[in-house]
Amino acid sequence: MDTNEYLTGNAGLAGQLSCSTRDFGNGVLYGLPPRNGNSWLVDIHPATGLFFTDVYFTLLEPVVREYQMEQPGLWLWSVARGDITIVENGKKTRKLEPGIHALVNQGKPFKIIYGTDQPMWYTSMLVFRDCLDRYLKAHPLESPFYLAEAACWKPFQYNTPDVVMVFEQLKYAIRNGDAPPPFMYYESKLGELLSLIVRNMQYQDLWEDYLKKNRNQKHLTYQNRKYIWKVKEELDKNILQPPSMEQLIVLAEMGATKLRQSFKLWYGITIAEYIRQEKLKHALRLLSVDDLSISNIAATVGYESASKFALAFKKVYHVTPSEVRKSFLI
Repeated sequence: MDTNEYLTGNAGLAGQLSCSTRDFGNGVLYGLPPRNGNSWLVDIHPATGLFFTDVYFTLLEPVVREYQMEQPGLWLWSVARGDITIVENGKKTRKLEPGIHALVNQGKPFKIIYGTDQPMWYTSMLVFRDCLDRYLKAHPLESPFYLAEAACWKPFQYNTPDVVMVFEQLKYAIRNGDAPPPFMYYESKLGELLSLIVRNMQYQDLWEDYLKKNRNQKHLTYQNRKYIWKVKEELDKNILQPPSMEQLIVLAEMGATKLRQSFKLWYGITIAEYIRQEKLKHALRLLSVDDLSISNIAATVGYESASKFALAFKKVYHVTPSEVRKSFLI
């Protein structure tokens, strides 16, 4: 039985959460019961088969939402915080850590478990295949793109600073019920997200071709890859206070040099660069907190001064933290 997200977006989830409903700008605001405190989610429906959502809620007991979307589609999340687990038949259960996540729905049922360990703070885009086809027909990419290709995306192709930035822009657009942007804005963001990820895929292809041609490049065994995955997973658990190199060496069961080489070989970035990049993503999200100064944020992500933080931030995002705040009307 179709759970009807194609037509109603998160209305089914809102019903399970016993939400009230009211108009909010050019979208719908679902308010959780008063016992959940300041808790809500906003849905924007700019075109048939396309939904943008911003979520800020706390649960008192877990909620399991069973999805059956007959129309294939792509669901992208930008998670700032949350106790969220995706269960798909035949696939490993996924707990969504902070960052960008993708789910490609091919018409098969799946579950999302919304837990109580921490509040849910995320922004998402749900686009169904016919909407994607219409958009690409009107705005064709240089080479054809099909939804099935998204099933082959790797996290480091979409969990990137530029994609995080787009989702932060979307978050403020969705929340701005007093002066909402037109629906054209949201459709343009669909194209922007897709083009950024496709570009990242193309660069990844170049990187993999380089590795294949470079005979001196050391081959990573499957066992080594498993250890590298464990290292990244451990880093992601608390990127603001990551494990020391000594702890990572023990976890990876390899020497420091081999660990550094293996991590860069697999992810195309050093461990130190990865930690720095992820801390700056966290800082980008903190810029939405009105009562945090830029100096506070700099200290939180490990910089000695606001000026050093601003330089590092601009190197990645090409704008300063102050300019980001102004663009978000903060």
